[in-house]
Amino acid sequence: MTRPSNSGRRPAVRRRNPDAPHRVLLRGGLVLAIAGLLAWIALSAYNGVPGRSYTTIYVSAPQIGNLLPHDAVRIGGVRVGQVQRRETAPDGGARLELQLEDGIQLPADTRVRIRANGLLGARYVQLLPGRSDRMLRADATIRGGDDTITYGVPEALDTFDRETRGALGVTVRELGKGLAGRGRDVNRMLPAFGDAQPGFQQLVRTALARPGAVSRLLPSLDRLMTPLDESRDDVVALLRPTGDALMPLVDRRDALQRTLDQAPATLTAATHGLQRGTRLLSAARRLTVAAHGTLPDAPRGLRATTALLRESPRPLRKASILLDAAKPAVPAAIDVTTALNPLLPRLDGALGDALPMVRRIGRYGCDIINLGTVFRSMTGYGGMGQGPAGPPMAFRLQAIISPGTESIGVSDPTGFLIKDGYPKPCKYLGGTYPAISVHGLLRRKAR
Repeated sequence: MTRPSNSGRRPAVRRRNPDAPHRVLLRGGLVLAIAGLLAWIALSAYNGVPGRSYTTIYVSAPQIGNLLPHDAVRIGGVRVGQVQRRETAPDGGARLELQLEDGIQLPADTRVRIRANGLLGARYVQLLPGRSDRMLRADATIRGGDDTITYGVPEALDTFDRETRGALGVTVRELGKGLAGRGRDVNRMLPAFGDAQPGFQQLVRTALARPGAVSRLLPSLDRLMTPLDESRDDVVALLRPTGDALMPLVDRRDALQRTLDQAPATLTAATHGLQRGTRLLSAARRLTVAAHGTLPDAPRGLRATTALLRESPRPLRKASILLDAAKPAVPAAIDVTTALNPLLPRLDGALGDALPMVRRIGRYGCDIINLGTVFRSMTGYGGMGQGPAGPPMAFRLQAIISPGTESIGVSDPTGFLIKDGYPKPCKYLGGTYPAISVHGLLRRKAR
């Protein structure tokens, strides 16, 4: 067997690089340098684009959770930067260095929150700008409080360490033992729990509204439960007789329920009774106070009353005779007063209208007496002087008009015009008329 001939095959030709070795090395070094530069840019870009300016601010907070470098910084849900570095502050809290985009301006009252970025523990920093006109300068520090971090599922799971899980298991098992055979009672409890839920929520809101109340409550509960845990055997021994004592109430729960249904009305009646009893006691107290002031004078009053009763029969008999005599006149008096009753308002009005006139006329009493005396002298009656006609008659006629300047605008040179319509009392005469005086009349009548 003959082998095929290779006479038709072309011979292999070796390629040769026309470039010199140093040029090849130079190109290789240049490629490596470019690749290294690109790698450096890629690694540096994670901390910020090289050559681009950023603004740095700091955040101080008691806790930051699982926040890591390069986690996002957001304002209103928009990413504006990243966490550059995290470290421990001198006060034991956490200090964050935030890298913000250039041009971000934050008011001086900006607040900070560390929010959960999912259920697996990732977080981000949220900045809440305030309304201050003053802006934060670069490298400023924003300080957060105890409410800076919002707890999520990882923090809740971190609380369930080995010891806590063991205690929780004991609690669940003991709770199962306590609820064993109590299904009907639990079913009745659930609707009641639903009705009590608004009150429980109000209690929780009230506790949360007070700063630090919940943080003080939990240690207080721990201090409360520690002695109870140490004394649980004694507590169980105490509860057993208590359960035996309460068992009749359980057996008679229907009667107890009826009693409780009647309890509100009974308590209401008892409350009213106590209020009335309080008023009675107050009245009794006032009575005793009054009696305390009266009893010292009681013997003297009783003696006076005894003397009065001894002397009263004769006046009472006379009063009885008087009342018997006055009895027939009572209907007539009632008729008279009934008839006068419609007239009394009018009579009261007339007397009220006449009262000012009587008051004014009363002030002119001496003038009225003088008028009567003069009139009597003028007519010649009751003369007391010599002659048949009595004293000489004389009188003066005067016109009583308004002042001259008010009537015709001229003065009165004669003196006949009186310038005041109401002269002062007893101004006309200085005394009574000399011919007749009241004392003279009285002496004459006495003769």
